[in-house]
Amino acid sequence: MAEISESKGGRWGLVAGLILFGLVLFLVQARREPGSARGADAPAAELSGMRALAVLRTLVGDGSPHPVGSPADDRVRERIVAELRRLGYSPEIQEGSGCNRIGLCARLRNVVARLDGTSPGKAVLLMAHYDSVGAGPGVGDDLSGVATILEVARALKSGPPPKNPVILLLDEGEESGLLGARLFANRHPAAREVGVVVNLEARGTSGPSLMFETSGDDAWMVDLYSRAVPHPVTSSIYATIYDLLPNDTDLTIFKAKDVNGLNFAFIGHPNFYHTSRDNVDSLSTASLQHHGDNALAVTRALAQADLASPPKGDAVFFDVLSFGVVRWPKAWTPVLAVLALVLVALAVRRALRRPWPEPLPRRALLFGLLGFWGTVLAALLLSVGLSLLLRGAMPYTWVDQPQSELTAFWMLGLAAALLVAGAVARRTGPVGLWAAVWIGWAVLGLVVALTAPGISYLFVVPALVAGILGLLLIPGGLAASLVPGLTAAVLWLPIMAPLYDGLGTPALVAIGLLAAVLATTLTPLLPASGALGRRWLPLAGLAVALVSVGLAFASAPYSEDTPQPMAFQLAQDADSGQARWLTFGARPIPPAVRQVASFGETRERAYVWGPEAYRAFVAPAPRLDVPGPQVSVLEDSVVQGKRRVRLLLTSNRGAREAALIAPQGAKLESATVDGAPVQVDPQGFQTIGSSTMGPDGVEVVLVLGETRPQDWHLYDLSPGLPPSGEALVRARPASAVPNQDGDTILVERKVRI
Repeated sequence: MAEISESKGGRWGLVAGLILFGLVLFLVQARREPGSARGADAPAAELSGMRALAVLRTLVGDGSPHPVGSPADDRVRERIVAELRRLGYSPEIQEGSGCNRIGLCARLRNVVARLDGTSPGKAVLLMAHYDSVGAGPGVGDDLSGVATILEVARALKSGPPPKNPVILLLDEGEESGLLGARLFANRHPAAREVGVVVNLEARGTSGPSLMFETSGDDAWMVDLYSRAVPHPVTSSIYATIYDLLPNDTDLTIFKAKDVNGLNFAFIGHPNFYHTSRDNVDSLSTASLQHHGDNALAVTRALAQADLASPPKGDAVFFDVLSFGVVRWPKAWTPVLAVLALVLVALAVRRALRRPWPEPLPRRALLFGLLGFWGTVLAALLLSVGLSLLLRGAMPYTWVDQPQSELTAFWMLGLAAALLVAGAVARRTGPVGLWAAVWIGWAVLGLVVALTAPGISYLFVVPALVAGILGLLLIPGGLAASLVPGLTAAVLWLPIMAPLYDGLGTPALVAIGLLAAVLATTLTPLLPASGALGRRWLPLAGLAVALVSVGLAFASAPYSEDTPQPMAFQLAQDADSGQARWLTFGARPIPPAVRQVASFGETRERAYVWGPEAYRAFVAPAPRLDVPGPQVSVLEDSVVQGKRRVRLLLTSNRGAREAALIAPQGAKLESATVDGAPVQVDPQGFQTIGSSTMGPDGVEVVLVLGETRPQDWHLYDLSPGLPPSGEALVRARPASAVPNQDGDTILVERKVRI
């Protein structure tokens, strides 16, 4: 086979394939950049990103964080109501309470408005949340969604009335556990009308608006989305991966009720997510425009659809460089996977029987299969090893200028594929490598089609193309290798390119492995490339990977554009008076901060009452002269061996959040906070309290399975630091920002109940 290898594809076929892959990647990046925002003078029926931005600036106000129940959140809600009234809507406020999974409850106020349809029946629910985390103003997450909905509401009013009603839900308490969406879904009369949901979210401040999740029977919605939106960016892979992550959005509430829905979000600059940098200056107006284009187009299309009896069934789907969406019924996927395997097998059988100029030896196929699966194993091991090596250079999920790290994994995957294929190329020749590669792809396609059909098209479609070409052309030849390889690149690179933005450092091992598998599609061209492909290209890949590793270690992990998340908390035990500084932020602690507070080198358990996973860097802190939270027993009775205790939980220092912590073995059977039921988990960490405490406190009712007194813990939490923390705030460098709850004071104590 070595004698005929030079005739297959030519010496430069492999180089040409790699160049074409690079061009596809360039096109992917170019097509995934949203266009510029339309101006405020855009036609009334169109969505204008600049009009949405003007509304957004009004909503943000002075840029204060506005967590649920805060005065700043009240002001944001008032601005939303005023804007809806200005647009001719009649908003209502839905009030109620809700509790999250760990038992922290909140008083909620949702804003609900309605655009009536010309026909009675099911409605479209357009939804976003208006609360933020405590660290920042929440412009991307999710005032951008709120402003987009208000601009959509204006555009809808400017055109003919829709057939189906459109309900606008701007809910509160999403950041506290999807509380506002749950309140609407469970208690608002209009929830019974909802036939389909469109939810707007963000996990960053830039990038295209991805349609990343579906709910219910999605085939008809994907088809409608594909025909309605001008610049689609979506894949059934996103929904498959998202289902595996411990992440939720407001759509989760409706998904649990099997209500049809679509979820949109942009994820560029994820390092700004839930930090003080999630502000107007960081937001891409192009992303706001794309978000709005998607929302308006889909809402208009759904508002004309038959929501009473939509078609059943799910789809496998993906966009092709944002030009359009390919989709088919999910039930077809195993059939297509089997067809791909059969076509590839027939092409291999043809190669085994027909001379090229001599038949393919069976041992060549065996060595080729060893090479393919050896590539997968080698890439996995090398990527895991490189990930461990780069831990020092990547101390957080997202770091500044990650191009060096990404290049290292891409090049390592490419080098692994070329090195392993080069090791077996003399025994396989191009035909043997081609046969082994596409048997491997077809087998993977069938396995994934049966286990995760939403992902399977990555393997099935290229294998189908390879199988067809293998029956028509010379397997291992230039066209039979390049065309399915480029097909794979067009499908794979749009998924691989944003993986780091979506998942951070955990995605790097996957990138190295996927790069190697993708590169196997070009390895049939390697035998014809001579020493260039078998030696110099893999060595060049390894050299680039090695240099990239060095650059990664030479680069600072954080900057003002990619800040280190670092919030401080003063935690004080009201019983002992002992106070500590805590930071849950990313390592390492900046030297300037260490000069102010002597934080330890390793994380410690943050609270004696918290889960072991609650770990923080700890330093001694000056005692704070503030009272601890208080719990008063209003009623204590025993009925049929069950103890019922009614308590009043208060914060003597006016903190907005306070909670009781159930001890292990408390035999807690039920609990309510201001009448809202708490979901009790006898085996897990259980809080019972409120993040919207008023001056009069909240009433807590416990039902316990035993009558003996118990020792519980109690805490209250408030934003900001005391004067003793000003030096810490000043020492926090510009390359570090508060995140999540922001800087806080927590006072804890033990109580006997």
